[in-house]
Amino acid sequence: MFESKKALKLALQEYALKDNFEIRVTRSCTGRYVVGCKDPECKFQFRAIKIEVSGRSSKPKEIMTDMQVERGLSLLYTKALRAKGLAEQNVFGSPELSYRLLSAYCHELKRVNHGTITAIKTDVDKKFEYLFIAFSASLVGFQTAIRPAICIDATHLNGRFGGVMFIAACQDTNNQVFPLAYGWGDVECEDSWTWFLKELKKTIGCPTNCIIISDCSPAIKVAMAKEYPEIPHGLCGFHMNMNLKNRFKSHVVCKLFHEASRAHRQTEFLEKMRELSRVNMRAYEYMMRVDPHRWSRAYCPVRRYGGMTSNIVECMNNCLRYAHQLPITTLVEYVRDMMQKWFHERRDAASRNTTQLSRWATEK
Repeated sequence: MFESKKALKLALQEYALKDNFEIRVTRSCTGRYVVGCKDPECKFQFRAIKIEVSGRSSKPKEIMTDMQVERGLSLLYTKALRAKGLAEQNVFGSPELSYRLLSAYCHELKRVNHGTITAIKTDVDKKFEYLFIAFSASLVGFQTAIRPAICIDATHLNGRFGGVMFIAACQDTNNQVFPLAYGWGDVECEDSWTWFLKELKKTIGCPTNCIIISDCSPAIKVAMAKEYPEIPHGLCGFHMNMNLKNRFKSHVVCKLFHEASRAHRQTEFLEKMRELSRVNMRAYEYMMRVDPHRWSRAYCPVRRYGGMTSNIVECMNNCLRYAHQLPITTLVEYVRDMMQKWFHERRDAASRNTTQLSRWATEK
């Protein structure tokens, strides 16, 4: 199996050079690559097809089916589950060992990647509580070329010990997701969010004209008041719209909220809110209690740079969804590898740019 078509071609060229024959390409497209020998008397032929790798691990029931079809063996669900766990442990290591390696991994990460920030918090018994990581490339990019609108969110992990992963992300000048910092903890609560934001503040300080956007979590609200009282705390329009939908069961209410929250001028905002009050006074009062400065573009004390939702963090969660079951050190390495590929590809794309503006801005 080859990582890419380019890697396959290189391997074939080396093979042909070693065995002293020339390759003739008979078919080449996005999904298939077929070659043979230039000598008509030579029977050598090679076919390769592109396969889609899902990235997720097999479920126990899928293992049971595969063993029945391929080997004619009947497995109990518990045995398939145990086999899956043993296979994952052989590949990724045990979760217990992963936690013991975490401190050494962070030390090595900072040694080879200068400027990377890591922090680990343990309890009185030296047991793991929290981890914070901000990679050097993210910090340099944030200080020089990133919109100061930070979205934060958390997602639950489904490994043996569970846990929560915290993410802070922005958007770059090409409108792409730009990961800023990561955190890991045992649960999502006021204490864990407070610690994550405290470490984030130590790392990036309080940027001018910055805003932090999140969902309506009470834990985040308390943590923001403690650690970032200087920075406006914006609310995600998508989550607020879902709250309205669940509370008032009205498509019209949701539509008016969407239009009011995204209005650029205060006069336009007030017009939509007056219309909402005529349609549903309870919904109007509910939205005004939340404070329009936190969810409306027109009354926001700083620019939101088009960031009316925290969906960019949801995109990050989606990219990492198949890694949520990995042991913690392996998961951190997965994140590092993913970010390295992203930044390498973006740097190459930027080096080919012929205008002062990003490609996204030019096309707009």
